[in-house]
Amino acid sequence: MGTDWSVSCHAPYGINTPDVRAAAEAVFAKIIQQMSTWEPTSLISQFNRLPLGGKIELPDAFREVLDIALQVAAMTDGALNPCLGAETSRLGFGPTASLPAPTDTPRDAWRTLVTHSRAITRHADFQLDLSAIAKGHSVDLLAAALRGLGITSFLAEIGGEFVAGDPKPDGLPWWVDIETPAQATPWRIALCGQAIATSGDYRRMRIENGQRITHITPHPGATPGGGDLASVSVVHPACAMADAWATSLFASGPKTGLDLANENGIAALFQFRDQAPQASNTLKPLQN
Repeated sequence: MGTDWSVSCHAPYGINTPDVRAAAEAVFAKIIQQMSTWEPTSLISQFNRLPLGGKIELPDAFREVLDIALQVAAMTDGALNPCLGAETSRLGFGPTASLPAPTDTPRDAWRTLVTHSRAITRHADFQLDLSAIAKGHSVDLLAAALRGLGITSFLAEIGGEFVAGDPKPDGLPWWVDIETPAQATPWRIALCGQAIATSGDYRRMRIENGQRITHITPHPGATPGGGDLASVSVVHPACAMADAWATSLFASGPKTGLDLANENGIAALFQFRDQAPQASNTLKPLQN
């Protein structure tokens, strides 16, 4: 997935590091084979090469991730848009070798994706991209694999997206520090039975003609004011959901994003380059 992963855990007797590594690599191989746009033979790459009207059968993991993407897209008016893969690649943040000639992807193309059956049809000219959720879903699957080994006390992480299991044997939680893009007081989260994911533009970005170009496409209705937003972190029971909401809240801009978080009960932290962080109502009770 182009990033690092780690697991800290208290394993029962007989479970060793090679067992954990094998379980993790099995999870990664499954997700990459299904959802990596960088792999020409992956299921999502096969879908993106289909002619209009073509369809493809979906395995359970792929369908679950797509369902989450469409659910959050509907709740945010498309701020999370899984059909912008071509735009992301043309901005230099994705694979480009197999892309068709530039076209104007319909902004609401995600509405054509229906997963009531076990297959999806390519009804419009777009490139499906589930990168905003696949990593978070992978951490959820990694957590499930650890529990399958009998490991219940753990902190699993892929590229800065975390899932925590039960507290440590001494009763202490798993502490996760949220990275601060600007000079600000760090936030530390006591994570137990929860996940946290962060989306922002302070890592994957470049400046062109004085404008910040990033891998997250702003929603057309994003609020331009309200501060220079750098990242959004979301705490949620499922890392796939935390990942999806973090992306959609960031793409919505600070004002609309904060409103969406409060309306939907999402525990979110908005961090800025030019002002103090802002927390949604659900996260505020967690502050020190």
